[in-house]
Amino acid sequence: MLPNGDLARLSLALEYADLASALYLAGGSDEAARLLAAAAEQQLGDLYRLLGDQVQSEALQDQLRRIALRYSAPSYEMRSHAQARGSQQALARLDGLALPQKARESTASFLRAAWFLLESMGLEVVAPQRLHQAIERSTIHADEA
Repeated sequence: MLPNGDLARLSLALEYADLASALYLAGGSDEAARLLAAAAEQQLGDLYRLLGDQVQSEALQDQLRRIALRYSAPSYEMRSHAQARGSQQALARLDGLALPQKARESTASFLRAAWFLLESMGLEVVAPQRLHQAIERSTIHADEA
């Protein structure tokens, strides 16, 4: 049985990953997205280390799934495709400045690490939908962005 503090960590990590993914997909607020993604990765990493060998037990897996399924992502209005494309074009104009691109790459790396940790705990099924989309965009469609 997990202490309530650990369950709160899982919920918070899912929220951070979801918010970071939403910002990443929207193509803006790169620094905020990077910080949220790093926080999600840190929370999940801490939780994974805390659980240690227990993570593979069936009882713990069931409990983690139940807790994670309780998390419902807050509804955020995503910008329209035209607005997202405009943000991408604005980022392209800032190509001479390395910070936005580095922040986006950093965000993608943290999101992939968070995904890997969720997968390691057997929780990829309950990962926020926007995290799925961000992982897909950052790996499969990275050249199109």
